[in-house]
Amino acid sequence: MTHAEFVLHIRQTHARLFDPNTSEETWSLFLTTNTGWNGLIEEYLRRVEVFLSKHGLLSKVYIRQIEEKWGGLRCYLSPTNDFRLSAEAAAALGGIYYDIADRSYHTCDVCGETGRLMSNNGRYLTRCNDHIADRGSQWTVASQDGGFEHIRCERGG
Repeated sequence: MTHAEFVLHIRQTHARLFDPNTSEETWSLFLTTNTGWNGLIEEYLRRVEVFLSKHGLLSKVYIRQIEEKWGGLRCYLSPTNDFRLSAEAAAALGGIYYDIADRSYHTCDVCGETGRLMSNNGRYLTRCNDHIADRGSQWTVASQDGGFEHIRCERGG
């Protein structure tokens, strides 16, 4: 599924999660991730929709943006102007978000396979070995124990 097809799919499938007054210009900026995280995004939307529906919060809280930042998935929610989330609801929605965001650091944003967080000159990505950008460059990779290792990515041929 292409990026544009996925945006259309989530707009239709999860329409209750989005402000009905969202402009087309805003929609063009709504989702700025590669397609490898589509599964994580779909799971996030499904879980948020179930939670909001179960607690009578649909149309009181909207998803505003989903993006990649610092190599991880970011999902932004905000209540409508006249509504304030309870601390319990905010914590529950935060738990859903952190579960998905944490998994994004282990999922290649290009293909969805197992990946790892990498940095190169301040640019952070979560990629599998097959999708490391700028092959031929040096990348710093976060290791399981919280340390870092350096890898040299040779050009494929």
